[in-house]
Amino acid sequence: MSRPPVRVVQWTTGKVATQSILAILDRPELELVGVYAFSKEKAGQDVGDLIQLGRKLGIAATDDIDALLALRPDCILYMPLHPNVDELARLLRAGVNVATTASFITGRGYGEPARRQLEEAARAGGVSLFGSGINPGWVDALVATASSACRDVNLVRITESFHIGMWASDANQDVIGWGRPAHDPTHAQDIEKATLPFGDAVEAIAKMFKFTLDDVRCEVEFAHATEDVEIPGRPVKKGHVAGVLSRWLGIAGGHPVIELNAQWTISTDIEPAWDIAMAYLIEVNGTPQLKLRAEVLPADLTLPMEELIATGSIITAMPVVNALASVVAARPGIVTYADLPLVTSVLRPKALAAVPTATVAVEATAAPGQSSTTARASAVPVEGLWNVTIKGPTGPKHTTLALELKEDGLTGTQSGDGTTTPISDAKLDGSNISWVNHTPRPMRLKCEFKGVIEGAQMTGKIKAGFMGSYPFTAVKA
Repeated sequence: MSRPPVRVVQWTTGKVATQSILAILDRPELELVGVYAFSKEKAGQDVGDLIQLGRKLGIAATDDIDALLALRPDCILYMPLHPNVDELARLLRAGVNVATTASFITGRGYGEPARRQLEEAARAGGVSLFGSGINPGWVDALVATASSACRDVNLVRITESFHIGMWASDANQDVIGWGRPAHDPTHAQDIEKATLPFGDAVEAIAKMFKFTLDDVRCEVEFAHATEDVEIPGRPVKKGHVAGVLSRWLGIAGGHPVIELNAQWTISTDIEPAWDIAMAYLIEVNGTPQLKLRAEVLPADLTLPMEELIATGSIITAMPVVNALASVVAARPGIVTYADLPLVTSVLRPKALAAVPTATVAVEATAAPGQSSTTARASAVPVEGLWNVTIKGPTGPKHTTLALELKEDGLTGTQSGDGTTTPISDAKLDGSNISWVNHTPRPMRLKCEFKGVIEGAQMTGKIKAGFMGSYPFTAVKA
């Protein structure tokens, strides 16, 4: 006999919540019965309009909590930026399970009185409270699963290592303090407060290992801009903070056994020059030692910018959406991945589109008795103007490349967005060409071009700092 769908109320309609609603609508085992409006302006509006669905859903958002509770939902997907403890306790005491992305894993970061209040409310209501997200959350569960291949483990380390300039203007970045001066005496304390959920995650991972920690502490490091950085919404002056490393340590027997690192930068021009992986790096040090790399950015970075940014919202929302049925079935109280069965997405057969492959440049070689310089000069019409088209995340971008061969090598300039900058590290080897362009607009980026010339055409790829790699083409003017 099939089970009735899980009745869900969505709390807020922001970027993460929008992805949550889209997933609920796509799942026959879930039913959207109501939506909480965070602002008075949204109350009364159809949810389909609020999330720009293109059709109405017949569900009006409301700021009336009693009206939402009267719908008798099985679970509330609670997704403000930060939790309101009293608000959460009210929902739990009313007998509604809560799954949240609102900076909550175990409640440790909000202090024991708040954690006790939520635990007691959940038990009184006979329901559970579960918090997750991509990290902390999903990555923590991945670590625990990976460790099952080891005979023993003495340290697990997770490093979230990303350039986040693309998301720097989001309101959730306000607490990081980008652009604050070096040696600001309270900045480290503010970073510790802003990353409290990572401390929760240290505790949650220990619980998955059925291990008791002696202490959890935070260490903070900063990197500073080596020149002025113009990032939309987050300008940073030279010498001010453009990189943050928050390291949360779980200590036992005087040694760290769990280490969670949040390493974020908004510029590539920083000191110290951190190596940013653009991935989640997982290390399980034991017998044997395991290393995993989890990349979450889309394979196709030529998608429109709004779709690229939506990726962060999707991977934040889906761990709790996919856990809904398990949360409803879980024991009363605050629960973590240690209390739930394996959480998975839905598996659906689908024909996959072919993934474009990068053009492979074949190096031209000189004929016997002919120097590579002679072959290059006679076979590659490189000097002059090239009209370059970059297929980037915001659509095609056009620039003009002016190249000149001199005795000491290849040189030139590149123009676009109303600016002209000299190129550097230009190299020509047969039909293979590469150069670097430091673009000032729309933000400072180190753009590394590598391509191959065939007659009056050029094809290749550009690596644009933290923005990723994209194909480009060029035609001789």
